[in-house]
Amino acid sequence: MIYRLNDKEVNIIIGKDVLNNIDLNNDRKYFIIYQNNVWDKIKIITSKIKNFDIYNVPDGEMAKDVYVALNIIKDMVKKEFTRKDAIISFGGGTVSDLSGFLASVYMRGIDLINIPTTLLSMVDASIGGKNGVNFQGIKNVIGTFYQPSMIINDTSFLYSLPYNEILNGLGEVIKYSIIMDKNLYNFLINNKEKILKLDDENVSYIINKSVDDKMKIVLSDEKETNGLRSVLNFGHTIGHAIESGSKLKIKHGFAISYGMICETKLGVDLNLIDDKIFEMVEKIIKFYEINIDKNDIDLSIALNSLRNDKKRFGNKITIPLPVDIGNYKIFPIEIEKIEKAMIECLS
Repeated sequence: MIYRLNDKEVNIIIGKDVLNNIDLNNDRKYFIIYQNNVWDKIKIITSKIKNFDIYNVPDGEMAKDVYVALNIIKDMVKKEFTRKDAIISFGGGTVSDLSGFLASVYMRGIDLINIPTTLLSMVDASIGGKNGVNFQGIKNVIGTFYQPSMIINDTSFLYSLPYNEILNGLGEVIKYSIIMDKNLYNFLINNKEKILKLDDENVSYIINKSVDDKMKIVLSDEKETNGLRSVLNFGHTIGHAIESGSKLKIKHGFAISYGMICETKLGVDLNLIDDKIFEMVEKIIKFYEINIDKNDIDLSIALNSLRNDKKRFGNKITIPLPVDIGNYKIFPIEIEKIEKAMIECLS
């Protein structure tokens, strides 16, 4: 699939073992950024290119510290990388966030290729061009919008993931289905067993649908200027607070899944949406057994995170809610009402 954003093309390739069939330009150098958990897969890409350097970054959010980014820039300068060269992001969402930021600022922009290795990154983090690094403990406070030229979603990487990582990615897939894709919702309901067994045809289908759903929004609002991209935040207002309250013990996909339940219940309580919508949201999340342990959440930390949500404007936060499966509206809701709903939902 090829998407055109202004003067840039984003080529997204999806399928089992597709990385083995990719030909890369050997007239330039590649700077590969990876984490330890994908070291055994690095040879798949390095066997295809002649000139490359590899850089191992810390696991988790530590990879996104601004000083890690500065050290990488120092290394790239030392090794004489130019604007004709490219960065390859190889790993999960933290690596693609870091790599996208570096590609956007190094010599005012060099080519970026994303090779996500987790389901969550394939359907969300590697797509859309949002990236950033952390500074003094503030997540993504330094960032840019910058599109990769290519995203290679090789579904064979999913076979080695822990089961919880599959569910983690499915949280975002379920989000797309509820808020903007009824066909995907029905597919998830009707093909659970095959999806969870990582049947290639079924997994490729849900990745394709998720990518296309997200890219349709990105094409209309790449840099969050007209508000349309806010639909992608369904479940994320309360979900991010849950993540923070658990000190990241609860994975992103699990947190936003429960966030979708809490936010939809809030919509029902405020008479913004029908109760049947809440039942359908809760149904699919419970159907896939995407559960959280509320005991892992420090409510005071979660509430503080909610109050400092970057989407807050005055005393309101704009929240997208499903008015039907596959359709949404955006509602500005007072922070006090969201706080109350979150307390009730997590109690």
